[in-house]
Amino acid sequence: MQLAQQASVPGVERDTPAQDVLEGVSSLIRAVRCIEHRHLWPDSGLRRADASVLKVLAKDGEQRGGEIATKLGVDASVVSRQLTTLEADGLVSRRPDPADARVSLVALSPIGRERLEALYASYTQHLRSALADWNDDDMAAAAETLHKVAGAVTEAATSVRRTTTSTGER
Repeated sequence: MQLAQQASVPGVERDTPAQDVLEGVSSLIRAVRCIEHRHLWPDSGLRRADASVLKVLAKDGEQRGGEIATKLGVDASVVSRQLTTLEADGLVSRRPDPADARVSLVALSPIGRERLEALYASYTQHLRSALADWNDDDMAAAAETLHKVAGAVTEAATSVRRTTTSTGER
């Protein structure tokens, strides 16, 4: 992919390697969202935010809503509203936390697990089809690079949050 060598924003010096990574990630996000909107979400009965919550529960097991919110980087009130809907749809279950009855522990229901697994099976099928000419080594190398980028960006964001919190800046 050939990118223009001019600054994206007039008056801002272009950092070509960093901006190439940014534009590559942005392109990937747009492509994934296109697949989601055309093929995945209409059939799954799940919204992107629902799948994110269910994935946290599938990976880490039963937990408090606040823990889910922290892992997703959103406010606890956002997750609380989602959990109400997910529970009404039978995708999660809640029970009082024995350590603090004011708080609920949330678990993925069998139906929630089934829907999440079906969604990710469909994702995998679409990705395999899109990357049909890639071998497993190429896919592994791409996955490793994407995880490194995500980890570095997440760490930088966490570091910035810690710094602004400790200095009182917003």
